Amino acid sequence: MEIHQLSAVELLAGLERRDFTSVEAVRALIARTEQVDGRLNALVQRRFDVALREAADADAVRAQGKAGPLCGLPITVKDNLDLTGTETTLGVTARSGKMAERDAVTVERVRRAGAVVLGKTNIPQLLLAQETENARWGVTRNPWHGERTPGGSSGGEAAAIAAGISPLGLGSDIGGSIRIPCHFTGVAGLKPTVDRWSNRGMHGAVPGQELVRSQLGPMARTVGDLIALWRVLDPVEMATVDPFVAPLPADDPGQIEVKGLRIGWYEDDGHLTPTSSIRRAVGLARKALEAAGATLVPYQPPDRGEVVYLWLAAITSDGGRTYERVLAGEPFGPQLKPSRILLALPGPARAMLALVAERMGDRRFSRVIREAGEKSVQSYWDLVARRTEMRRLALDAWNREQLDAVICPPHATPAMGHRESGDFALALSYMFRYSLLNFPAGVVPVTRVAEADLGQPRAGGDRLERKQNAIDAASLGLPVGVQVVARPYCDATALAVMAAVEAGVRSAVGWPRTPIEPMP
Repeated sequence: MEIHQLSAVELLAGLERRDFTSVEAVRALIARTEQVDGRLNALVQRRFDVALREAADADAVRAQGKAGPLCGLPITVKDNLDLTGTETTLGVTARSGKMAERDAVTVERVRRAGAVVLGKTNIPQLLLAQETENARWGVTRNPWHGERTPGGSSGGEAAAIAAGISPLGLGSDIGGSIRIPCHFTGVAGLKPTVDRWSNRGMHGAVPGQELVRSQLGPMARTVGDLIALWRVLDPVEMATVDPFVAPLPADDPGQIEVKGLRIGWYEDDGHLTPTSSIRRAVGLARKALEAAGATLVPYQPPDRGEVVYLWLAAITSDGGRTYERVLAGEPFGPQLKPSRILLALPGPARAMLALVAERMGDRRFSRVIREAGEKSVQSYWDLVARRTEMRRLALDAWNREQLDAVICPPHATPAMGHRESGDFALALSYMFRYSLLNFPAGVVPVTRVAEADLGQPRAGGDRLERKQNAIDAASLGLPVGVQVVARPYCDATALAVMAAVEAGVRSAVGWPRTPIEPMP
């Protein structure tokens, strides 16, 4: 195998055996970047000269017998994570040229363990789209199909990992921003419990919005690589420099027996039924876990689709003023423009539009119009109370069913085309739920869309279902993942279940093997 085809664990083993040096590994990934990234536009800030010097230093440290656990491993990080000497743009031109003076805490800890950062990966404008495009860096394409998006907001990171530019990366997730790209590109990732890893030095577009919070997390081609990084980063040590991190030791996923776990499953959350390929993927994951000795039981979230409206209400509760301030005069991009138009409507016009949508049978869109927009203090407090009650109901349901984990769809469709996400946020109910409720959740690749999945689309339907049908009709061959969820602070259980799913499906013919040669 060539160096760019190796997983992070395999790369580290090769470095330990002296099969190659860190300098050779970095040079190989630079060559891979130059070979494929012209078609992808994933790695938008490159620090190759610095990385080569750091790789040489890592080789010297290893020669002295002082290698850290990640010594010499090339990685990449998402744009919104501070990395000394690079821009943290949030996909906004007004932030260009503002260089980070220090690393984000988690980035610094990864580098202290010996990792060599090749550069930073692309994101959507303001980190607020399920695709990756901005005026500063341009569009990032999906390695599986150039006309499809790799997702967002960690889309550049996922594309880089899926194409063999990087074996391992750091992303962030507020409503699926790690999990969507992993599902769309056939890689693995985890959104940990909030503040399980330090978020200091990670930036978002809505500072002060605390009802639903973003969390930094790992992305890689294999679950084993996620676990390797999980073992390196110590929350107890992180808590000494970031008091928001709970000083609780991290359990080792390798010590958690999947045999005997009680795992819930569902294919449909009652809001938007996923496409056939995604429902089939949940079935494959279920069989893999049953073969591993777990007990699988049907489960249905108690809130059904309520969570998606609450997430949208929270994230738009200032009426979009913070977005405008961060953009500093830059126009809203095509992915955010529909939301901006909606938020700018005066109250009577919004009420009329909601009524018209409902009378036309588009109840979901009508509900979005009513929920999104500026809130009074009392209304915002009501949102917080609704969120807290939904979290209690979810935990009560898990306790009644004695669940250790849940498997479910990550999204309602496979990867969509570029500029198709602006009015498709309601497809994210499967992701929004576990961000809003603060359960750790990851995505593991399971299969690819097959001919048999592309049967007769559902007739009629509202605008959401019509768009879903159109996306699905052109999805043949695209990767499909499954979401794995665990209880708060039981992140290691999520990783253990993800590893069992991966072990049970990766030998199948349809498993989405990466790295992939980027397709036009």
